[in-house]
Order: sequence, then structure tokens, then C-alpha cells
Amino acid sequence: MNNTINIDFLRDLILSSLEKEEIKSVYEGVNIEDLCKLASLHQMEYILLEPLTKLDIDEKYKKLIKARLATDTFIDLGQRQQVKNISNNLENYSVDYMLMKGSILKEIYPKSVLRQMGDIDLMIYDQTMNRSRELFKFMGYELIDSVKIHDVYKKEPHWIVEAHWALFDKNVDKKIYDYYQVKRATLKEGTKACYQLSIEDFYVYMIAHMAKHFYENGCGIRNLVDIYVYLEHFKNKLDYEKLETELEVCGLSSFEFQSRRLAYDWLEKKELDSLEKSLFYFMLDCGVYGKGENGFFSQFAKQEENQDIAKVVKGKWFFFPPISYMKEFYPKLNKHPELLPYYWLVRGAKGLTHKESRKRRIELTRVDTTKAKTIVDLYKNMGLDFTRTDE
Repeated sequence: MNNTINIDFLRDLILSSLEKEEIKSVYEGVNIEDLCKLASLHQMEYILLEPLTKLDIDEKYKKLIKARLATDTFIDLGQRQQVKNISNNLENYSVDYMLMKGSILKEIYPKSVLRQMGDIDLMIYDQTMNRSRELFKFMGYELIDSVKIHDVYKKEPHWIVEAHWALFDKNVDKKIYDYYQVKRATLKEGTKACYQLSIEDFYVYMIAHMAKHFYENGCGIRNLVDIYVYLEHFKNKLDYEKLETELEVCGLSSFEFQSRRLAYDWLEKKELDSLEKSLFYFMLDCGVYGKGENGFFSQFAKQEENQDIAKVVKGKWFFFPPISYMKEFYPKLNKHPELLPYYWLVRGAKGLTHKESRKRRIELTRVDTTKAKTIVDLYKNMGLDFTRTDE
């Protein structure tokens, strides 16, 4: 995990962008090139790099940063225009929809460009998705894939839209999937097709989405800033009792508490304890999309205490994981545990032939035992116990 980055300077750059304080100089020992790479890895270029343009740094880097900020500004304007165009068309053709994730969060940051997003996410309340697919085609989007719970559209030069037909994947966690099977969104005042979640439900969904990524691959520090900005923006409007109940129902109470605690302690300049430091550096190492090998550590954390962490590091667990792990991916084992050797073969064949699986297996063998144990302990402390549906 990357523990060479000055996390105090990262914090102060963010606070400067959020208009909470001013930075006067670059901290001693900060490497601007490394900082630029980290900002890109976490899709936080504008919020981390814009304050640098006001400081005394090498003109070479200042020029490159300004060019990057100009690109980000163009992308932000373009994405917001696409959101407006899509919303207008869905509204005009009475296709019920709801904006999600970054499209909503952008509007509560001091400047929308501070909250970058890779694609435009929205929920479509259309069982067949046929009408929305026709409408996206009419708007110049090409359907390039349908995966898990969403359609993926692309429009030149670089606009990507994910149109969801479910808010949460039943193959990640049954509790949260069941929770969002109820249509919690209500029609936005003054519209006939635009739905929105309450501020409590949106926050729970935001945490659920973060938890999904954390559980599967890990997630980056942008999530901490989202938590801080959202809670600060709505602190006088949130129903905290309702929020606590909803998080408990979804099994997210511990995860939310630890994430919120870290977000506030870090951004409010409090000393971080050992768990917070482990969590921060883990997230810093993950980047915005995480790392595939982390999924094995999250599963390992659910196993009995006497399991040997070296089995994960050496790759043996990849081919011969315990039945408790295998049941989540091969539900037939719940009724037929005797089929475990067969499914080991199925899993092994996939691990050898699938490019991403091979990559994860190789990455696992490069993790030293001490680091692996730290990550496993972290997953245990975060309190996630996701269980897939048996369907």
C-alpha cells in the first residue's frame, strides 16, 4: 500500500478546492509528478490539482496541469449537457427515469467539475427497456453491451451512459437487493417522468454502491470526499434516525460508520488511529476502480479463523477455496456439496483461460503475507457480510 504520499497535503488540496481554506505553498518532499498520477488514478484531477496552479511549482507541471483542467472542464460541460438532453427526451416521451451517482453529486459540490465521473448513470423504470433503447438510439447513442443490471451506451466523441434496470445487483447482496426492489423514488415536483430518492435513501444507496465496490475490488478516496460533501450539504435536513434504521436494514451500519469516521477525521484534521490509517492507505492504493485480487481477501475474511493466509498469497486458495466461498458462486452446492470437486475443476479452467482471472491470480502471488493479513483484518473490521441470492 502506498504510504509515501503526504495525506495531509492531499487533504489541504481538497479543502482548498471545497473553499474551506487556502494553501500557501507545496509541502516539503511532495513530488508533483506522483501527485498528478495519483489524481488521475482516483479521477480527482480537478479537486487535487487546481489549487497547485496558484502555487510556486515548476512551470512545466503548471502548464500540463492547466491543460488537464481545461480538458476536465470541457468534459464536465459536455456531460452536464448530455444529462440535460437525455432528461428532456425521457421526460418528453414519458419514460420514467432517475439520475444516479455522479450526476446528482456534481450538483452539491461547490463547482460541478470538482466531482468527476467516468460515465452517466441513470435508472430506467421500464421492464423491457425497449422504449428507452429506441430513445437512446434516436439521441445518437449506440448500445454496446448489456451487463449485470444495466445497458451500456456510447456516443462519440466519448460519452458513456449506463442505463440501469435495477438499483442493486442481486448477485452481490440479497439484503440490499431486496431493499431496493421496493420503488423508493418519488416523482420530482414539476415533472412527469423524473424520479428522485429522498436525501436519506440517496445516501444509503451511495454507501451501498461504495460498499459493493469495496467488497468486490476495493474503492478509492473520492468516496470519502463524497461522504463529507454530502453530509455537510444536508446536515440540517437529514433524518438521522431514519438513516440509522435504513443502514441497519441493509447491513451497512459498520461500514458506513468506519467510512464516515475516516472521512471526517481526515478532512477535519484529527489524528487517525491505526484502523483509519490502514483503511486510508488501502483505499489510496486501490484507485477509483480497485484491484481484482481484493475480492479474494474480502471472501477470505469471512472464513474461519484457522484458515491459512499463505494459501491466498501463494495462489492455492484461488483453485481450491473452501465450500463456504464456492457456494456463493455455484449455488447448487447448497443442496449438493458432493459436487465441490467438479466445481473446483470448473473454476480452475476459468482461472487458467480467462484473462482477468489469470491476472488476479498472478497479482495474488505478489502480495506479501503481512500486507495480505492487514487487508483481511481491514475487511473484517468493516463489517460487510454480503450474501448473494440463491436464484
